[in-house]
Amino acid sequence: MCMTRIGLLAAVALTPVALGSAGHATAQAEVDPARPTLVGWASLPAETYVPDSAASGYWTTGSAAVLAPYPGQPVQGFSATHAYADGSYLVMSDNGFGAKGNSADFELAVHRIRPDVATARTAYEGLEFNLSDPSRHIPWPIWRDGGCVSAAQLPAGYSCPDPDRILTGWDFDPESMQIAQDGTFWFGEEFGPYLLHTDDRGRLLEPPIATPGVTSPSNPTLGSDTPNLANSKGYEGMAIAPDGRTLYPMLEGAVAEDQADGLAADLRIYSVRKGSFEDGFLRYRMESPAHALGDFIMVNNHEALVIERDNLQGAAAVFKRIYLVDLRDRDRDGYVEKTPLVDLMDVHNPSRLGGFGETFTFPYFTIEDVEILDGQTIAVMNDNNFPATGGRGGDVADVNEYLQIRLAQTIRVHPRLLPQR
Repeated sequence: MCMTRIGLLAAVALTPVALGSAGHATAQAEVDPARPTLVGWASLPAETYVPDSAASGYWTTGSAAVLAPYPGQPVQGFSATHAYADGSYLVMSDNGFGAKGNSADFELAVHRIRPDVATARTAYEGLEFNLSDPSRHIPWPIWRDGGCVSAAQLPAGYSCPDPDRILTGWDFDPESMQIAQDGTFWFGEEFGPYLLHTDDRGRLLEPPIATPGVTSPSNPTLGSDTPNLANSKGYEGMAIAPDGRTLYPMLEGAVAEDQADGLAADLRIYSVRKGSFEDGFLRYRMESPAHALGDFIMVNNHEALVIERDNLQGAAAVFKRIYLVDLRDRDRDGYVEKTPLVDLMDVHNPSRLGGFGETFTFPYFTIEDVEILDGQTIAVMNDNNFPATGGRGGDVADVNEYLQIRLAQTIRVHPRLLPQR
């Protein structure tokens, strides 16, 4: 059985927080030693677009808050992040507008942002790179080289781009990202689900790496085979070991075989070295089969953080939690152990950061980014699912919020997993 210890981690005494805007917080307030405390908050407006980029959203209608098509490429949809010591973050956007069929004009990208908790604003610092396949490692047509020209029809106002091999949300749905010891990037995605290996400019270094025995309905090689993983249930989280060589991709949903065996709340965690899946996997048991994975990162050689969430938002949201997870499986039952660390629906906010009350809640549908800043501070961000509404109000476009949370207990972080220069 998966072991869930009752209650939050034991508390230790903490002191007031006062760090610079490039540091972890500016809140001049007592941190409650028994509760995680919000010590920094900033937001990026929903309508943030890559400057001078191509219009998008031709296959969507938008929302009441933001009508489509859009004047550029939205920066939205943060599904993975990587923190640097200078206070900036790389953020990876997902496939665009929620599905393969409506995201062909969304260019897969990694951006750089800089949250400033002193001003409560997040600055967009620019496009870091687009994902691309100039060396033609992908053995099937991609949208910007074969896919578009073969389409039966195109929406009004849209024309096929030049075959530049830039990847789009029609090709892949990236949901997780890690930087390896050699400086190359690894992306976990959901259409395959695949692992994508790129250089530091987003260019594929090898063909997409398939998951042994797992396929989704969007897998481009599926043919007449029956998929065993639902759409959008691929690699939402992917941790990397402190040595920068071992990846731990984690499925967001249970595969059909596990569901048939009564294990609908179980998520598989694989181990990958040098692009090869090792035999077997560990299991993470969610508190409910209706829950989903938000993110998964390592803390040290055997502990990790997992965001587990319900699929609700706004006033209906109930369950948005971060767990401390032990991968050692000391009782050898095949399951990791999990301990509640932060309830994102009950965060102490003595300074009323963001204009919210003394109890801060994070009621977004998807919360998909967690990063460790030091042994007692984490950063959390949401995927705003642009142009969605509902997190902070039915007629309010969801923004990307950035949180810095002071934990109620120190976690044992490996130095290599802290923000580096």
